[in-house]
Amino acid sequence: MKQYPSIFNDVIGPVMIGQSSSHTAASLRIGRVIRQLAGNSAVKSIKFCFDSKSSLATTHSTQGSDIGLLSGLLGFETYDKRIPDAVLYADEEGIDYSFEVKDIGPGHPNAYYVDFTCSDGRRLTLTAISAGGGMMEITDYAGFPVSIDGGFFETLIKCASSQSEDLAERTRKILPAKHLLSISENNGYSLINIKTEKEIKLYSPNTEIRQIKPVLTVISQVAPQVPFVSARGILEFSKHYNKSFWELAVLYESKRSGLSAQAVMREMTGIVDTLQQSLAVPEYREVKERILQNQARLIESNDNVLGGSFNRNVIKYVTRFMDIKTSMGVFVAAPTAGACGCLSGCIFALGEELGLGYDDLAKALLSAGLVGVIIARHSTFAAELCGCQAECGAGSAMAAAACAGILASPVKTCLAAASMALQNILGLVCDPVGNKVEVPCLGKNILGAFNAIASANMAASGYAEVIPLDETIAAMDAVGRSIPRELRCTGLGGLSTTKTSIRYLRSYEQN
Repeated sequence: MKQYPSIFNDVIGPVMIGQSSSHTAASLRIGRVIRQLAGNSAVKSIKFCFDSKSSLATTHSTQGSDIGLLSGLLGFETYDKRIPDAVLYADEEGIDYSFEVKDIGPGHPNAYYVDFTCSDGRRLTLTAISAGGGMMEITDYAGFPVSIDGGFFETLIKCASSQSEDLAERTRKILPAKHLLSISENNGYSLINIKTEKEIKLYSPNTEIRQIKPVLTVISQVAPQVPFVSARGILEFSKHYNKSFWELAVLYESKRSGLSAQAVMREMTGIVDTLQQSLAVPEYREVKERILQNQARLIESNDNVLGGSFNRNVIKYVTRFMDIKTSMGVFVAAPTAGACGCLSGCIFALGEELGLGYDDLAKALLSAGLVGVIIARHSTFAAELCGCQAECGAGSAMAAAACAGILASPVKTCLAAASMALQNILGLVCDPVGNKVEVPCLGKNILGAFNAIASANMAASGYAEVIPLDETIAAMDAVGRSIPRELRCTGLGGLSTTKTSIRYLRSYEQN
């Protein structure tokens, strides 16, 4: 069952450390699931494989999949300050691990093929994918097709196929009313997969039972009833209910997550506080294998900036959040790590310019989150699937809606601003220099922030977006999947293959 996107799971989050949400945060969550599948036994040895033609083949070490996976095996959270040193901690734990690139065959560009042995001698395999923005999905467990995204309490019961129907029927009688149960077959065995909103305890003789707790911020619901999941749906709903854009976001997330409106607002103000605390750290550590050392200080010390203090602050705050990310500080992927500066930098610059408080910034992030929900539902945030238009482009569209919301614009105007911003950035490729999430990522984040501000001003002035947001998102998805593989975060095209980029990459490999 595919869940409706959650603002806190899929869009404004996770709170994390690492170069990339697709790589570090998602792989950490995959590692946490593997740790739970091992049960009371520790993972003794583990091999992670990537297809030679996947995005991960060239980026798993430079963008943090390796440290993410090991961090998850060690039980770290996505924001644990030990993540950068996960290799050292894994070595101390005596985990035998390896990363291998080989010809596996067509599949998802962010697919992880895992083979591991537990200390009790059990050997298990699984396939997982990173879906963008820190989201992940286990698609195969021990040869059984599954769909485990970390939102439910999951119970996996392996038994002989001859037992499965009777066992499933007896199990249903003791399950909570709200549950999902499916059965898959493989080589004479069955896997009963039970999803619940609360933890359950099951025991059945002559079966193998594994239980997994959620690894996402917001727990999934068995049958959530959301009021809308498209721009058109939002417009139709707003004709009958007099709510601002951010209030519609609160309503949506409350229905999706089961949280009260007050709890949704508290969660978002907590994210604003996290961002503010990160900004309060005067300087983050210089990272050895880094192209750009802290850059924000450069614009801060320059008084001769076109457009004056506001333009300087936009560049400063966007750069500051990118500096924090690259130097392994705590930040918020919004909607991804590679695009984390665009939205957050834009609204913090506006916050300083307009004297906005925590609640105002939280409302702006909620407005952005609602646009992000539509993108997540109908397309993706993964550059590996749709290029950087799905990351910085999506971040710019979200920021445009946030800016329009700050201007107290009506719902239609917020959606128009988002559509214009996304239209302006269609076709943006992902070609990281040295396979690092730094260049041209920083410039694209700054571009996205100014694009958002301009689009919000245009929409608020009555400029027509012409193409509705739903159609623009559909076009973005089609364009993105038409972008050559070499220009979708593989390090095989564009700036990634320049002499300078290759020189940087070789210098990392030598170290």
